[in-house]
Amino acid sequence: MTVGRHYLLKKSTGPSAPKLFFDTQIVPLATNMAGGLELLLDRAARRAGVRPVLILAGSAGIVSFVLYRLLRR
Repeated sequence: MTVGRHYLLKKSTGPSAPKLFFDTQIVPLATNMAGGLELLLDRAARRAGVRPVLILAGSAGIVSFVLYRLLRR
């Protein structure tokens, strides 16, 4: 593949509409939700006096058990 002399001079028209929507709506929402979950986990760990990883592991275990029971039927 050869590169023409005007390759670097061409300006793109910008991101597509789906990418712009994803970057401006979905990513900030997911980031805010993850931050809220982290804050909730930290507060619960401080109140219970245990490490956050124990709460996270326990909740992951409960979710996996519930999914196992639901999908087994």
